[in-house]
Amino acid sequence: MRASRKDWWQSVADRRDELLVNLYKAKAPYAELKQAVLAQEKELSREARTQAERLHLQQITSKLIITEAFGEGSGWDEFGALLRRCERLGYADMTHRIHVACLYVQSLPRFPERARQAFAMLTDVETRLKRLPKSHYLRREGLHSIAHAREVAAASGISSPA
Repeated sequence: MRASRKDWWQSVADRRDELLVNLYKAKAPYAELKQAVLAQEKELSREARTQAERLHLQQITSKLIITEAFGEGSGWDEFGALLRRCERLGYADMTHRIHVACLYVQSLPRFPERARQAFAMLTDVETRLKRLPKSHYLRREGLHSIAHAREVAAASGISSPA
């Protein structure tokens, strides 16, 4: 990556952080946060030089919004749409995939009828992680996150369907 693009990506990170800090300080409601983050994504996409850069911006935005929706306790209409957006765009990296699968499983107390799909996604991520060397930090951390997500679901009385 040329230095100028590296600098641009750093400016993207800085601007995203600044926006979030301002929204959190203002205690902005979820709907306002989502709207502001999507507006910023649109603005940053205009600055992107390639389709790959635009896609990456969309991926990291979808991860942020689904995390906020989870924290807000959004229902399936909102959370499900964001989950489908993540799946349609693909995942920026393995940590993104782990994060979304764990959020999905941990959200099951709000929509237990989705347990089969959520645990299937979690199992898929677990399988992918187990392909990494045992000494790889991401394998250890990812499997720990998956175990935690399963514990949260089990504490709510939801277990992996057979």
